[in-house]
Amino acid sequence: MDTMVSVKGSTVCSVPMSLIGPINGGGCSRTEFWGFSGSTKAKPNSLSCHINVRKLCKAVNCSFNSSSNGSGSTAENFNQNDEDYVNSTILEAVEVKSGADGFIVKMRDGRHLRCVHNSPHGGLLPDYAPHPAIVLKMEDGTGLLLPIIVLEMPSVLLMAAIRNVQIARPTLYQVVKEMIDKMGYEVRAVRVTKRVQEAYFAQLYLSKVGNESECMSFDLRPSDAINIAVRCKVPIQVNKYLAYSDGMRVVESGKLSTQSPGSDGPLFTELDRPNGKPCVETKEFNLLHNMLKAVVEERYQDAALWRDRLNQFRAEKKANNRSWRL
Repeated sequence: MDTMVSVKGSTVCSVPMSLIGPINGGGCSRTEFWGFSGSTKAKPNSLSCHINVRKLCKAVNCSFNSSSNGSGSTAENFNQNDEDYVNSTILEAVEVKSGADGFIVKMRDGRHLRCVHNSPHGGLLPDYAPHPAIVLKMEDGTGLLLPIIVLEMPSVLLMAAIRNVQIARPTLYQVVKEMIDKMGYEVRAVRVTKRVQEAYFAQLYLSKVGNESECMSFDLRPSDAINIAVRCKVPIQVNKYLAYSDGMRVVESGKLSTQSPGSDGPLFTELDRPNGKPCVETKEFNLLHNMLKAVVEERYQDAALWRDRLNQFRAEKKANNRSWRL
């Protein structure tokens, strides 16, 4: 039940606010760290956020504030050149996985990036199946990658925005962008601020057009914040301590070699040299590509069929690999 309170005089009031709206499509909820399952309160087909705003008035001072993002950068003292953050760019990655071949990032062009932890305390990652991911590359000269496990729909919509693919109906991210414009605000930046257990957190910073001192910040899932950042063409920044502790270094780029690391002789990267045998990676990539294309074009029944074929193909491949090892 909603209540109304009358306040007189100079007052500071803290009010939690959330914004929830539909996104086309859906899926299973998952935390956004390395693909581990976890429970989240936000629905997978919704954009959820908390609003932090500070607006000065003569009689009433309302501050919709949450805690700091860990580096002292709140809505009131936002500095786009904060030394605690590094700029990043988005790689056109399809998915990430961890297994016998190590941590692998599969790129849209078919390449595979084999990675290792940047931090010596990173340890070994457990094996897990391929998951859609957004992969950020640090632009501070280190070349570190920060993979963030996401749901399929935000990943598809992000690739569509990057490649300027026209979608029949406006997405929620486009609607949010238009709402920000019509309210007289502009997006300043997006930041991946911290990780709590298995989930990353991000903030979206806005300022009033013509008055940068009037700021808002939104606590968002990284997948939602990055999608908005791409459409608004603003910097995507990562907490540099987070990048160095969770980041991955690329140690090999190319198509995965079928030769085991322990075998004699040099390892060759077979790129464009067909051997007459069907390419398993190509077939899997084509199935994934067809599924994502159907989703972008809103052919959801076709997308479901391609998804089932992809799941069946991966199950058969996993069974074959298990029997081969035995």
